[in-house]
Amino acid sequence: MRDVLTLSEYLGYVKRYHPIVKQANLTINKSAAKLLKARGAFDPKIEIDFDKKRFKENHYYTHLNGSFKIPTWYGIALKANFEQNEGLYLNPENQGSINGLYTAGIEISLARGLLTNNRMTTLKQAKLFLNQAKEEQQIAVNKILYNASLSYFKWLKSYHEKRVFDSFLNNAKLRFKGTKRAYEEGAKPAIDTLEAGITLNSRRLNLEKARIQLVQSSLELSTYLWLNENTPIELKETIIPDLKTFDTIDRTFNIALFHDENFDIEQHPKIKALGFKIKSLAVNRRLKMNNLLPKVDVQYQFISPNSMQ
Repeated sequence: MRDVLTLSEYLGYVKRYHPIVKQANLTINKSAAKLLKARGAFDPKIEIDFDKKRFKENHYYTHLNGSFKIPTWYGIALKANFEQNEGLYLNPENQGSINGLYTAGIEISLARGLLTNNRMTTLKQAKLFLNQAKEEQQIAVNKILYNASLSYFKWLKSYHEKRVFDSFLNNAKLRFKGTKRAYEEGAKPAIDTLEAGITLNSRRLNLEKARIQLVQSSLELSTYLWLNENTPIELKETIIPDLKTFDTIDRTFNIALFHDENFDIEQHPKIKALGFKIKSLAVNRRLKMNNLLPKVDVQYQFISPNSMQ
C-alpha cells in the first residue's frame, strides 16, 4: 500500500525540523539575550563596602558604606548613600554621626550623554537587532521552504513521468505481441515485428531512465527531511507525492494573500530587515555626534544624619 506525502505535510516537517531553520531560531534567541543584557544597564545598582579591624580586644575601626543608584533613560541618575564609621582609630575625615550619614542626590549630564549615551544606544540597537533577526530568520525559512518546494515539484514531475513511461511500456508490449501474432498469421511482414521490438526496447530504456530520475529526485527531497536532534531521514519507496497537489497549492502557499487589497510590499521581510538596519546605523550615528559634545556633568547631594529628614 502506498502512503501519500502531501506538499503541506512535507513543508511542515521542513519548517519544524530543518537544521537551518533551527539555527535561525537560535539567532533570535541570541539577539533576545543581547537585548536582556542591554536592559540590565538600566537596573538599579546596589554596592556595599564593609571593612573592620580588631586587635587584642581593641576596636580599631569599622567602615560601612552602602550606595544605591538608579540609571534613567536619559542622562540622569538618582543616587542614595549610607555611610557609618566607628572605632577608636578613625581618620578625622571619616568621623561623623553615630547613627551614620544619609546622602541622596541626582547626577545630570547637560551636554554629552543627555539625549543619547552608550546605555541608550546599546538598548535601542539591541531592540533593532532583535527585530532584524526575526525578519532575517523569516527570510532564511522562506528560502529553505522555496528550495524544498522546488524539490517536491521535481519529485512529483519525476513520479508522473515514471507513470507515463509505465503506460508507454505496457502499450509497447501489447503492440509487439499483436504485431508478432499478425506476422505469425501472415498478416504483417517481418519488418513490422522488428520495428515493434525496437520500440519496446526504447520504452524499457525510457522507463529505466525515469526510475533513475525518480530515485534522484527522491534523494534530493530527503535532504530537507529531518527529525529531532538533527537526525536525517530517507524517503521510503512506498511513499508517493500527492497527485492532487495543484488542486491545493493555492491554499498551501496562501496565494489569496497576494490578491488582497490590503497587501503591502513594504511588509516584506527583506525590506523590513533593511529598515531596521538603517535605523540601527542612524542610532549609532547620533551617538558619535553626541560624543563630540563637551562633557558637562552636574551633581547635587543632600547629606543628613537622619534618614527621615
